[in-house]
Amino acid sequence: MRKFLIIAAMLASGLAASSCDRVEADAPAAQRAVVTRACVDGKLTGLGLKYDRIGCACAANVLQAQLSPAAMTVLEDYARGRENGFEAALPTLPAEEQALFAKGDGGTARAKVAADCR
Repeated sequence: MRKFLIIAAMLASGLAASSCDRVEADAPAAQRAVVTRACVDGKLTGLGLKYDRIGCACAANVLQAQLSPAAMTVLEDYARGRENGFEAALPTLPAEEQALFAKGDGGTARAKVAADCR
């Protein structure tokens, strides 16, 4: 009986690890989907992201490639309407990524990042 329990525990831990890996692998895709949807819905116009559906998907892909995972999480928080999380996490980013989220000149930096998406 003990061997059976050990084998069952090992199998369960292996299945749990593979499901966690799958969730982590899908996280960037989920972030891009959230950012794309918010862009299409016009929720990211404050960040200068005003595109059609294809442009929004392009911008989400470009930003995912250009930003660190932490910065993409900040963008996702903004896209989901979590302004408190956005404001709290913004100062933790490197200066060049903070500039992308800044009002005013930051919009110019974002426009340069996603310029090919128009």
